[in-house]
Amino acid sequence: MLFCLKEFPSREELKYRIIISTKPPKECVEDKSFQGKQNKSQNLKDSDECVWGKEQSSLTSDDSDQQNNDKSDSDWRKPKAGLKEALRVGIDKVRQLSLSEQALENAAESYGLDVVRFTQKHILRVYPIGTRFNSSNYNPRIGWMHGAQMVAFNMQGYDKALWLMHGMFRSNGRCGYVKKPDFLTNIGPHNQLFNPKARMPVKKTLKVKLYMGDGWHLDFKKTHFDLYSPPDSYTRVGIAGVPADEIMKKTKIKKDSWTPVWDEEFSFPLTVPELALLRIEVKQHDIAEKNDFAGQTCSPVSELRPGICAVPLCDQKGKKFNSVRLLMCFEFV
Repeated sequence: MLFCLKEFPSREELKYRIIISTKPPKECVEDKSFQGKQNKSQNLKDSDECVWGKEQSSLTSDDSDQQNNDKSDSDWRKPKAGLKEALRVGIDKVRQLSLSEQALENAAESYGLDVVRFTQKHILRVYPIGTRFNSSNYNPRIGWMHGAQMVAFNMQGYDKALWLMHGMFRSNGRCGYVKKPDFLTNIGPHNQLFNPKARMPVKKTLKVKLYMGDGWHLDFKKTHFDLYSPPDSYTRVGIAGVPADEIMKKTKIKKDSWTPVWDEEFSFPLTVPELALLRIEVKQHDIAEKNDFAGQTCSPVSELRPGICAVPLCDQKGKKFNSVRLLMCFEFV
């Protein structure tokens, strides 16, 4: 059990194993030897280095959400003694901490380096606040940039945040596990911790050339975008990553064409390419109403290969269209 470990097992040691975090079985609770261990851990509950317990966190405003998560996820520990104290890294044992999205935002704003230091040794889970009744999602990049191992999502909320999640986990053969970059697991030169907000030198530049798009006339009805003419299409291309790398650019609008030819090139200087995602979104321009969605995709920059390729687009739920493609070229400088 985690409270017995002084150091969390390595990735190699965890191969072919499943980690289950839950309440102790009834037979273990009734066992005297187990009760003795529980009593010892209970005595540590009030110490400075212990953040175990079911107490409601006073760090966030989503009080009802905290109470609901305490009932269902009582094994994930809510901060009791304050955010700064909860993130203090001890040497006695491995800990696990659960923060709502708002608590993580507060932590990243006030104690960003402490969050990074905590996740180097301990487990951090982030979850959506309970007031998201429409199953929308929060920005997952804050958790990823600070080394959070679990960034929980509302999978039924088909929004742009979920597109980023789909893009992130296209890495590593889409197996559901993405290894954290070394700078989030190791202390750098001169005992420096990775700071997502710091301005760093550019490591590489990604050049993206968008030639054309095709396939909408096969996957959509002729009247889907416009009753009387082909669509007026434009594409947004950009980077989601650390604040210094984040940017979105836009092509010109190509009018009345099912096969738009943009032939435009974009350049993206990247300071932390390991955490960068390439975002692509195609829309149909509409003067009178909201622009219509025409496809999207998101991929880790680390997965891109130089050269010309046909990039398949997905619908809003992340499912690939049968025919819609963008002809693009990637180059790293």
